[in-house]
Amino acid sequence: MKKLSKIIALVAVFALICTAFAACGGNKDVAKTDGKSFSYWTVLDNNSMRAGIKSYNDLLLYQEMEKATGVHIDFLHPIEGSTGNEAFMTMISSSERPDMMEYNWANYTGGAQQAIDDEVVVCLNDYLKNYAPNYYDYMEGDKGEEHNFLYKLQSTTDDGSYYGFNSLSIGTTRIFQGIYARGDKLSQWGMELPETIDDWTAAFAKAKADGFEKPFTAQNGVLSNLFANYTFSTGFDVGKSFYVEDGKVVFGPFEKGYKEYVAQMAEWTRLGYVDTGFVTNDADTVKGNITNGTSFAAWGYISALSELETAGKTQNPDFTLVACPFPAPEKGGVASYNGIASEATSLAIGISPECGNVEAAIKWCDYIYSEEGSTLRTFGVEGNTYTIEDVDGEKHFVYTDKIMIPENSGVESISEALYKHMLPANHPGLNQHPDYLAGYYPLDNQKDAVKVWNSNVEVAREHVLPILSYTEEESRERTDLLEVVQDELEVAITDIILGKKDISTYDDAMKKAKDNGYTRVLEIVQAAYDRY
Repeated sequence: MKKLSKIIALVAVFALICTAFAACGGNKDVAKTDGKSFSYWTVLDNNSMRAGIKSYNDLLLYQEMEKATGVHIDFLHPIEGSTGNEAFMTMISSSERPDMMEYNWANYTGGAQQAIDDEVVVCLNDYLKNYAPNYYDYMEGDKGEEHNFLYKLQSTTDDGSYYGFNSLSIGTTRIFQGIYARGDKLSQWGMELPETIDDWTAAFAKAKADGFEKPFTAQNGVLSNLFANYTFSTGFDVGKSFYVEDGKVVFGPFEKGYKEYVAQMAEWTRLGYVDTGFVTNDADTVKGNITNGTSFAAWGYISALSELETAGKTQNPDFTLVACPFPAPEKGGVASYNGIASEATSLAIGISPECGNVEAAIKWCDYIYSEEGSTLRTFGVEGNTYTIEDVDGEKHFVYTDKIMIPENSGVESISEALYKHMLPANHPGLNQHPDYLAGYYPLDNQKDAVKVWNSNVEVAREHVLPILSYTEEESRERTDLLEVVQDELEVAITDIILGKKDISTYDDAMKKAKDNGYTRVLEIVQAAYDRY
C-alpha cells in the first residue's frame, strides 16, 4: 500500500517584459501523443464557474489543445462548495487516482518532496529534458539562465526534485493590490499623491474637514493582519509577516518600525481618520464607503478600480480613483517592502505513478509552455478571441470584442469572458503576459495602478521571503504554533489600533508572542530559508 500523508494548510523577483509571445512561450517542437486519453483532477476557477462553466472540457482552450496534441482529457472537478484541500484529500485516498492532478503542493503536509516520497506524484527529473523541452528550457535552459534560474529554484524541492509543471510568471508585474484614493479630490485640494505618512496625515485631515466621515476604509483585517495586505507599514521602513534582512529571516511586528506603525494607526483612529469597521467590513461595505462619499481612500485590487469608478460616476461625474505609491519613510524615497509574487508558485500539474503513459502525459503538459500552447492558453484562437495588431510599432496580442465586451460572451465582466474560453493566469503555464494585463485592466486608472504599485518591485524583491519547503515535522510544528499565537497577537494589535489598549502594551504582547511560539516559528522558517 502507498503511504499517505495528511493534507493540510498550513522571492526574489526577476522578470523580463515580453512584447511578443515568442519571447515568452518557448520555441521547441510540439510532440503529438498518439491519441492518448488522460484523466485530470482540478478545482474549477471561480471566474469560470461564474461564467457558467461546469467542466473544463467546455473551454475553447482544451478543445483546441485536443486538436493540436491528439490527446483527450477527461476533467474531474470536486463538487461545488468543497474546499480544494478537502477534495484533494478525498481524491488521493480513493482506490483509483487520476492520471494528472493540479494542486498547490505546498499545502501537502511535508511539501512536494513528501508527495513524491508518498508516491502521490512522479519525480520528473529523468523525464523533462527528453519529453518536456519547452518547460525544461525555463528550468535549466536559455530561458532559465535569463531569469537567474529562479524558475528552477522555486519549482523544485530542497533536494532538487521536480514534482510537476508549475505556474510561472513572466513580465515584470508582481503586485496587484494597494492603496487608492479619490483623484478628483486631490486635484480639487491642490494636493499631490501622498508619498509619506505625513502626506497621508495631511490628506486625511483635509478629507475629514471636507466631509468624509471615514477618510480611510478597509476590509476585515487589512490593517491588523500579520501576513498580508501591505498598506502603511512601509512608511515606517518595516515589512509584514516574515521577510529577509541581510540573509536573516525577521518577523515584522518584532521590528522597531512596526510598533511605530501600530501607534500611527491608533492615532489616526483616534482622530477619526480610520474606519473602525476594518475589523468586520466586507468588500461591499468598502465599495459603498468609497462610492457614496463616506471614505476618501481604501485598500483594494487593481481589478476593483473599474467597477468602483463606474459606480462612483453614477453619483458624481467628476469621481475618479487613483493608485497611490506605497508610503516611503521620506519624501522622494521608495518603499523597501511589499508582498510581491514570485517567479513560480507551487501550484502545479503533478503526474500520478498510476498514469498509464507518463511520457505522453508529460508531453501534453509541456505543450502549454510552447509558443503555440502558451498563446492558446492566454489568448485563445486568432480571429475568435484575439487579433495581432501593431501598437506603437510593435506586434501585440489584442483581445476581440468577444472578450472586451463581456455581453458578447453572455457574461458580466472581462474576467468572466476570459475564463469562459481560456485560463490566462493563475494556473500552471505562463502567467502575467503584458498583453494579457493590458486587456484584463483596460481603464487608464488600472494601467496606472500596475505602474504605481509595481514601482518598488526592484527594492522589495531583496526582502521577500520565497516559497519555502518544510519537512513534515516542521510543517506540523509551525502550523500548530501559529494556531496558538497568531490570532492572539492580531487581537492585541487590533485592540491598540482601536484604542481599547494603550500602545504601552505593545512590548508585552510581543514578548508573550515570542514566548508562546513565534521564536520557534522563526527558527523553523530560518532553517527552511537556509536550505533554499
